[in-house]
Amino acid sequence: MVRRTKAAMPSQDQHGRDHAAGILAGVDEAGLGPVLGPLVVAGVAMSGPRGTDPWKLLQRVVCRRHSKKGKLRVADSKKVNQGPHGRQHLERTVLSFWGALHGELPATLAELLEQAAVPLVPLERCPWYGTGLDLPLPLDNDRNELELKSHLLARAMEHKHVRLEHIALRPVDAAEFNALITETDNKSHAHFHAYSAVIAELLRILDRTARDPEDQAHLVADRCGGRFRYLAGLRQHLPGRRIQILEEHPEFSSYLIHRGGGGGGDGGGGDGDNAPVRVSFAARGEDRAFPTALASCAAKYVRELMMECMNRWFACRVPGLRRTAGYYVDGHRFLEEVESVTGEQGFPMEWLRRIR
Repeated sequence: MVRRTKAAMPSQDQHGRDHAAGILAGVDEAGLGPVLGPLVVAGVAMSGPRGTDPWKLLQRVVCRRHSKKGKLRVADSKKVNQGPHGRQHLERTVLSFWGALHGELPATLAELLEQAAVPLVPLERCPWYGTGLDLPLPLDNDRNELELKSHLLARAMEHKHVRLEHIALRPVDAAEFNALITETDNKSHAHFHAYSAVIAELLRILDRTARDPEDQAHLVADRCGGRFRYLAGLRQHLPGRRIQILEEHPEFSSYLIHRGGGGGGDGGGGDGDNAPVRVSFAARGEDRAFPTALASCAAKYVRELMMECMNRWFACRVPGLRRTAGYYVDGHRFLEEVESVTGEQGFPMEWLRRIR
């Protein structure tokens, strides 16, 4: 049966037994469709009282459906990033949660990526990331105001016994994406390569977070394109873990992933004794699970920052150039307008334009 309900902090396993803690995680991406700029995959892991909905638990400081004054909107990034102040709302949400996790706001894009353990050297080979990663943050908000919001959010989470465990980022610039497509001859496989890297990172966090064998964790990933069979891909990218199919449907597929694979996994000693993690791929996953919605916002925000680097670099070289979000029609308009730069001998076109 296809499940259409929201994901709460897990309270029971498939046999109906109560668990000691609720651990919920989510994965989503931004930038799969554009012809310019990076694909960014993000993941979020959090824990809290079992059987509870984080949107309800944190309703004093977060909202879901509309950007309410004084509240942080956690929803599908396409909804948050709407209108003339969309990026401002997106930044307010992401940096407030980021500050609650790390204790302070990042000063630059480079610092944000470093805090997420993203290697900077490969990115810095690209002309617009070479110095562009020093982009100061925040872009569209007052820093003091965001620091206050971050502090209030951290207090609210502590009061409700909600803990933000981890935020993972996996930016895939155009050059890497092109290389993955060349290697696999399949855009979907290239997409899942980045997706699975974030899933694997979150599983390692969940291995450490769920210390009690009775703890249960559920990871809700937004569906990857139109696919709904993920077993082969999960086995390829999660070696050493035993994976079971729970259900596979066009809108919802779910798997049970045993931590440490019973002795050959990437968890530490004793992980084989922990309860398995349920990993689900769901259409509109950001509507079903709070951390998936927050991951959607984080992925979109980081892509926006990286596009800002690109737009600024070209604007310094092409007077009057209009910025682009990189999508098909406007992306091709942008390519035409920057031909005076890209036509120069030695310009690394593979860093700018995707082959698919």
